[in-house]
Amino acid sequence: MGTKVLVIDDEEDYRIIISDVLRGEGMDVSLACDGEQGLALLKEHPVDIVLVDWMMPKMDGEKFCRAVRTDNALKNIPILMLTVKQTSDEELEALHFGADDFVVKPFKAPELLARVRAALRRNHG
Repeated sequence: MGTKVLVIDDEEDYRIIISDVLRGEGMDVSLACDGEQGLALLKEHPVDIVLVDWMMPKMDGEKFCRAVRTDNALKNIPILMLTVKQTSDEELEALHFGADDFVVKPFKAPELLARVRAALRRNHG
């Protein structure tokens, strides 16, 4: 069984691209189109790591991170924030509210994979 990943993004193109990259590495990928759907999926089927877009309708990435970090059953799951934001202040803000790392869109597949693997190593040793 491969690494279980949840990808949450309101843009279908990004969900497809990310899932293709991760599945190409043997990972088991679940998809959600907003934070509410993602949180419901995560509670039902915990994963090894979550990639979540910062800016989405209904529940954005910040609210999603805060909800995960306050849930004892989920709080240790690594979260990578995906966003078009790219200032150091915004990166610090994402880390402050619970993201473990920050990936700027558009990204290159090798960078995304490296950051996913690094977050998994930090979390699972």
